[in-house]
Amino acid sequence: MSCYYRQHENTTVTIPKYVVESSAGITYYDIKVRIGTVEWFVERRYRDFAQLHDKLVEEVSISKKLLPPKKLVGNKQPAFLEQRREQLETYLQELLIYFRNELPRLLAEFLDFNKYDIIYLLQDLAKLFHESGDALLSAKKEYSLSALEVYAISERLALPCPPSSEEGAKFDFSHVLDFSTQLAALVVTPVKDNASFAQDYNTVDVPIGRSNIIPNRLSFNLNAFRNLKTLKFSALSTENIVDIGLLKPTLQTICVHNTTITHINQVLLCDNVHKDCNVPSLLPEATANGDDTVLCTDAWSELSELDLTGNLLTQIDGSVRTAPKLRHLVLEQNRIRTVQNLAELPHLQLLSLSGNLIAECVDWHLSMGNLVTLNLAQNKIKALSGLRKLLSLVNLDLSCNLIEQLDEVDFVANLPLLETLRLTGNPLAGSVDYRARVLARFHERAAEISLDNEPGTQQELDTALVLSALLKSKQRQQQK
Repeated sequence: MSCYYRQHENTTVTIPKYVVESSAGITYYDIKVRIGTVEWFVERRYRDFAQLHDKLVEEVSISKKLLPPKKLVGNKQPAFLEQRREQLETYLQELLIYFRNELPRLLAEFLDFNKYDIIYLLQDLAKLFHESGDALLSAKKEYSLSALEVYAISERLALPCPPSSEEGAKFDFSHVLDFSTQLAALVVTPVKDNASFAQDYNTVDVPIGRSNIIPNRLSFNLNAFRNLKTLKFSALSTENIVDIGLLKPTLQTICVHNTTITHINQVLLCDNVHKDCNVPSLLPEATANGDDTVLCTDAWSELSELDLTGNLLTQIDGSVRTAPKLRHLVLEQNRIRTVQNLAELPHLQLLSLSGNLIAECVDWHLSMGNLVTLNLAQNKIKALSGLRKLLSLVNLDLSCNLIEQLDEVDFVANLPLLETLRLTGNPLAGSVDYRARVLARFHERAAEISLDNEPGTQQELDTALVLSALLKSKQRQQQK
């Protein structure tokens, strides 16, 4: 990202071409701004140049003769347009020489510096937070910033001698810092005010606007947001974060949606260069008194909810152990086939794995014995024996799997605390008297069960009671 304050000597402005709109006959001059390796294009009409010039003459007292004059006759001729292109390019270059240290806001906005340059982009944010910061904090539970804005804040903190605007306190960077430190929930997205990123993984690889700035190449820290409780990344990988250490003791919720991450350590160890190694110091160690303690700065002391919906996760890796207080783990719409590394999460109460590739549940009680809610919808499960000892389970969603046999229901019907069960979308659910036959497996508890979001009707319960009696009779005969 550009910073004219630091790179004004390495800044160029040219007008490589003009474009005549065929329908209306309007001429646009395509301005190219380059600061170091960053560049972007801005389209402006001669009218825009004239309005800018009049304001600069009035406010900054530049020469009126600097801008080439307007021509009423023959102003559509190619030779004239080419001459004007050269004159307007010279005009902009002379303005840059005149304002070589700091651009006036008029010129910065004319050249879109407030969209792509650290200082001027943050001046826009400062003005917004100065005027509406309190209202934004009180009215919204969370605030959304683009990767470019978060990067700008991170880079601005590193400036050795930050410039101060001469245009009033409303552009002061302190307004951004004040807002950031009060923010409790932050959402980071690839671009600003564009919902398309939610459905398109490739957004992070597409340049922003008409620039060559690509969101997933912007690395930043989150030191300015030291009081965050909730952090959400949408369509942008957390690997853009190079330092998140200040948030680890206090952050309670992390959500990362619609990215191409394949491992949880890309989130929980996002700023650790050894994330792909099985480093012992990253994992909990049993102490003499039996408590689990995470030994290093990678521990998430208060993290209770981790939501990684809509990514490309293939497994639950060992990095989850850096969040020993995790209560809710949501891994929906990924590519997970097996469930592991959950044994050291004693507080885990909700596990949502819908929309994955899980085909087997083998003795899950050994690693998640305290689960209250388990969502396994839209997987490939056929057998339920591995769930038979999840004795604390209250809510179980098995909808849209491959369960065919009614006898499989017996494994969950004996769970003493189970209250809600979803089986819709399985082959089993298409059988005759499906609901009554399933409720019969719960015997005396049939009236306490909500099946597919509905309690049993009186008719279903009556039928279930009869079927239950037949089942018990059959079981007694088998025992003899």
